[in-house]
Amino acid sequence: MEEAHVTKFLDSLRVRGCKPYTVTDYSVGIRLFARYLADIGLFSFFTATTEIVRAFYRSLQESGLCRSMTHRRAHAVYAFYAWLKLEGYLLLNPCPKPPPSQSGTLPRAVPDLDRIQSVYHRLAKTAKSYEQRDLAMIDLAYDTGLRRCELHRLNVRDIDPENATVRVHGKADHRRLVPIGPACLREMLHYIYEVRPKLAKESHTDALFVSWQQGGKRMNLESINAAFSRLRRKYGFDRSITPHALRHAFATGLVMNGAPIQDVSRMLGHKKLETTQIYTRLAPRDLKAHHARYHPRG
Repeated sequence: MEEAHVTKFLDSLRVRGCKPYTVTDYSVGIRLFARYLADIGLFSFFTATTEIVRAFYRSLQESGLCRSMTHRRAHAVYAFYAWLKLEGYLLLNPCPKPPPSQSGTLPRAVPDLDRIQSVYHRLAKTAKSYEQRDLAMIDLAYDTGLRRCELHRLNVRDIDPENATVRVHGKADHRRLVPIGPACLREMLHYIYEVRPKLAKESHTDALFVSWQQGGKRMNLESINAAFSRLRRKYGFDRSITPHALRHAFATGLVMNGAPIQDVSRMLGHKKLETTQIYTRLAPRDLKAHHARYHPRG
């Protein structure tokens, strides 16, 4: 395969300011496609046809990957071929647009949020320091709907107790303010002033969530996943308890209780309102009741 072309493409992403994990994501998708081509006897990106790329997309959908991961792998190939054409390496781009990341199906519900809250309030001040951190992280994820990468980027100063808000560093460095509830804010302040210093005693980092195993450095994405897994194993939480599932639960709760979809969209950091509108189909009867109650012609 044309390794030099792949390297140049990934370098162009870095020049554009893409985060290291984003560049890694593109690299994995492209190399997965290269392996697919090799398996069918092709050893050059330039020999791929539209039908071959479509077959690769189908293989991703049948591989058992989640829908968002399937889209990311396919989009990496799509972006690579677009770059090849833009740079003049191709006259015609054989790569069709990948299937959308969302098919319109509703996100899976989170079944045991009450249990999480019960465990949190029972153990928040008595568990080991790293468990208190993990429980605080879960509480914040559900209270604010933050993505995993946004939890990772949070700094201590991003928690504003005076205005009860969290300053979020979203995708492509977009910033937004998200409200934080009084109960969650109390627990976050307890974590910041009582728990975090025990974990960050060897470090001067500004990171909100720090790793006790790395001398108080910022937790990376993998360690955040591990924190959720650890609590699921120890307390028997459902496997669906992930940052992404809690984000869905956050949005679902707001919509079902009548929050304007535009406000929910802003809190989630969605660029397009259409991305948020999937939640309007979660409880049609509840929404009809809100319509009947609040519409001026009702």
